Amino acid sequence: MSESVNHYAALNLPPTADLVGVENAYARISNELAMQTWVDDTAAEALVRVNEAYAILSRPEMRRDYDASLFVREREHLAVQRRRTERQHRTRHWVKHASVLGAMVAEAALLAYVLSAG
Repeated sequence: MSESVNHYAALNLPPTADLVGVENAYARISNELAMQTWVDDTAAEALVRVNEAYAILSRPEMRRDYDASLFVREREHLAVQRRRTERQHRTRHWVKHASVLGAMVAEAALLAYVLSAG
């Protein structure tokens, strides 16, 4: 099983789908793809992915293991996104404060110049 494969997407199902939903989706999609293989070369490849998805999602113990690995990867991805967003927020915060500080320094320099010239 490839690490990047989303078997739920292959069957166009949410992760909450029950076994009946998996079976119905598999029957519908595999029938459509089987008919298309006569005229579309990519349908055969898609049918392989659908068969693989069904083989895993229709067996409770395999689905449990798959779900565990899928959701770990999703949580890791979300954690990376959250850290990136926090880093961007901190950067914007410090840039804003640096701009304000720079403006204050410029004002102080201007004031010092005006007072020294007068």
